[in-house]
Amino acid sequence: MIKMRPRLGRQRRQDMTAFADLELIALSARSRGFFTDVELHVPGLPNAILVRGRFDLESYTDDLFNLLALHCPASLSAAVAVRRAEFLAGRAMAHAALRALGQAAAEIPIGLGGAPLWPSSSAGSISHTRGHCACFAIANANWRAGVDVEALASGHALDAILNMTTNEDERALIARQVVLSPDRLASLVFSAKETLFKALYPVARRFFGFDCAELRRTPRNGQLRLHLTQTICPELLEGQHYDIRFSIAAGHVLTWLAVTPQHMSM
Repeated sequence: MIKMRPRLGRQRRQDMTAFADLELIALSARSRGFFTDVELHVPGLPNAILVRGRFDLESYTDDLFNLLALHCPASLSAAVAVRRAEFLAGRAMAHAALRALGQAAAEIPIGLGGAPLWPSSSAGSISHTRGHCACFAIANANWRAGVDVEALASGHALDAILNMTTNEDERALIARQVVLSPDRLASLVFSAKETLFKALYPVARRFFGFDCAELRRTPRNGQLRLHLTQTICPELLEGQHYDIRFSIAAGHVLTWLAVTPQHMSM
């Protein structure tokens, strides 16, 4: 079980929030309307910050990379504009998060499996979908981070999520619980499993499926617990569980997770 460390001191939280606010204001101003509704959250972890926001694909131009002092990798030169816009949004938010944490806004290249390669002094995760973007960053390279943002599913997309990402017991739980509507909980489980994969992939160093983790009880108080159903590697054993934070707003679900070194070696 992940135990949350004591919250940051009030003054430290206020200083971090004030500095991050300035970063986000500057980011929005420099982006010429590309970024909208950018906000931050200090999640009560030591030296961690969560940044989320929207970006307007219609406002994207390639010169935004220069305006925001970001590098567009050669591998994206032939990609569609939407892919470059998503990459730009994620890296810009990651740089804002790192600066808010007092870290240098170093380049974050694309690594193995498409995962971002974070600077040696930090850990983090990036997610984007349909004009929404989020970054969860921690100023501690020994931790692992995961974040995911998804649009709430409905219709055929909801059926596909249920069939692809949940087992029979999870589907029964989703159907009978009364805390969240089935579409919200199914979307939440999908997002939480994506977040778990992102956080654990640097440890597992291999892909693993949705069946490797399951929901066994109804989420409460903005927190969802996933249990590993099988051993993934020597550090990630069957039966370990992870408490993933979440929020649901504006038709989207956001999930995030920080994993301590102690939890990876239980």
